[in-house]
Amino acid sequence: MIKNYTKSLAVAVCAAGFIFASCSKQNDVVPAEAVASNQSQTTLKTAAASTLQTGINGHPFGDAPYLATPATQQVQLIKGMGMNWYRINVITTSDGTISASSSSLWTSLRDAAKNGSLNLLPMLHTRTLDEDDTPDSSYEKGRTLGANFAGKYGAYFDYYDLGNDLELDLLLAGKTGREASHYDVAKSQSVAAYLKGMDEGIKEKDPGAKTMIDAGWLHWGFLTFCANYGVNFDAIGYHWYSDMEGAAKSYSISDITVTLANTFPTKEIWFTEYGFRYKSTNSLSVNETNQNTFINNFVTKCRNNPRVKVAMTYELFDEPYKSYQESNYGLYKWTAQYTTWANKGATNAF
Repeated sequence: MIKNYTKSLAVAVCAAGFIFASCSKQNDVVPAEAVASNQSQTTLKTAAASTLQTGINGHPFGDAPYLATPATQQVQLIKGMGMNWYRINVITTSDGTISASSSSLWTSLRDAAKNGSLNLLPMLHTRTLDEDDTPDSSYEKGRTLGANFAGKYGAYFDYYDLGNDLELDLLLAGKTGREASHYDVAKSQSVAAYLKGMDEGIKEKDPGAKTMIDAGWLHWGFLTFCANYGVNFDAIGYHWYSDMEGAAKSYSISDITVTLANTFPTKEIWFTEYGFRYKSTNSLSVNETNQNTFINNFVTKCRNNPRVKVAMTYELFDEPYKSYQESNYGLYKWTAQYTTWANKGATNAF
């Protein structure tokens, strides 16, 4: 689950996430605006004892490192880092059934997570979404998918992540995404209707369930658009990466956790993806050290903000067959391909 990222030195960043089948980081070119935001950064008090839960992303239903590693071992590694959550890309048929190719893998992971007391967060792919549908048609498609999925699998989940990086195709040229007006109106209405349908379908079949919608970089305006449309999502699943930290300062954003808490005072704040982007100009050892520093610093920010409920790093294993950055997001690296691994320093951050 990833899409390939390009960088724009207008402010240079991107958002990352899970998509159907295998993943690749999404291109997210961030344009500059004439005037940077002056949004105030309210200082939040450090909680006396942090209640932050931590987790990690993985691709257990399709990518080689995960297919070669039993679900029980994946769960042991995650729990061994003191984590509570595992975000997974869920591949379904159009009626919300987990696809046949993933069925046995799902059963193994479901049982391993239950036995290991690990929470699973499904990123439910919006496979029937068409941005050109009417809102009414889009709503019905989303409701059908959400209701069918929750009706079959609701016993295993408390939260559902509705789609991934949906705002990227909707962002208007030359806009940063901080305002609801920065998105294509017609397509955004269709997407918001689909998400509204998913949310309502899930909650009809799984009463008590909570849902989240994600965005990344400065794209919280998409979340505002969805809220204004009437999507009753409970949590924000934000994506944040190392190259965004410095770029955000151009917009007077020193702490994205504070920005989100101030902007969405009634929503749970989750970071469903955060991670360090390796630089090809650095040695692997330098990158690994910098990864450790970024992850430790970001987890500290989240712990110091009581509004942040969960922070989930990207990702469990290196994927060496992918492009340079995507090869190295893992907290575990391979010493012999897909048979033996070693932990990186960042595994001690949790």
